[in-house]
Amino acid sequence: MMQWYLLSFCLVFVLPPAYSTSLSGTVELNDYTFDKILKKFDATLVKFDVAFPYGDKHDAYIALAKDAKEEDDLLIAEVGVKDYGDKDNEALAKKYGATKDNFPVVKLFSKGKKEPITFNPEKEFTSDELRRFVREHTGVHLSLPGCVRSLDKLAVKFMKADKEDKKKILKDGEDTFKKLPSKQANSGKIYKTIMEKVIEKGDGFVKTEHERITKLLNGKLSEEKKKEMGQRINILQTFQLHETKADKEEL
Repeated sequence: MMQWYLLSFCLVFVLPPAYSTSLSGTVELNDYTFDKILKKFDATLVKFDVAFPYGDKHDAYIALAKDAKEEDDLLIAEVGVKDYGDKDNEALAKKYGATKDNFPVVKLFSKGKKEPITFNPEKEFTSDELRRFVREHTGVHLSLPGCVRSLDKLAVKFMKADKEDKKKILKDGEDTFKKLPSKQANSGKIYKTIMEKVIEKGDGFVKTEHERITKLLNGKLSEEKKKEMGQRINILQTFQLHETKADKEEL
């Protein structure tokens, strides 16, 4: 019991407040720690919100934080704003265009870039949309429905290669496709088809196909069809990660 008390004492008094982590798995930032912490990570996703957030949007953000816990280059953080008393963090939030009238506001800060990228408020605020947002702008691998991590790595390698090497990568990947468990077999077919089409039509196929599927999703589709098209979008996005920080060998 004494050992537990000593450990608790160390956690409270030794760990710097800059790294205070909420029970949700996010890191809580404030006026004093914001700039210091952001400098230490390649990418930081920050949600500016009320001091004690709750509801579906907050739950979606927490789900993302839990999924990203193994990603060393990505920090998931929150800035809680109080509109009473000393109005903690209000000035910091306003600096980035976040007020109680538009909470929650999510910004992606990347090392080396002066301005953050804002998560489109017109997008559905779900953990999947947040994952797509992070993947699109950082290349950090976050799981999405339909995606297979081993095939994501293969897709990035494929897109960085010239046409002849693409053919070789596809051929060498046949065993990978065959060994997929049954629940991932359909996803494997999508990866393989995209690779074949890219070899046939060029790298531009990924962008045009992404645009085509996006238009379909904006139309009237059954929930089952939307789910299927959504998974295709997720996989197509993987083929675009080589244009971001996924140029790093690990995904």
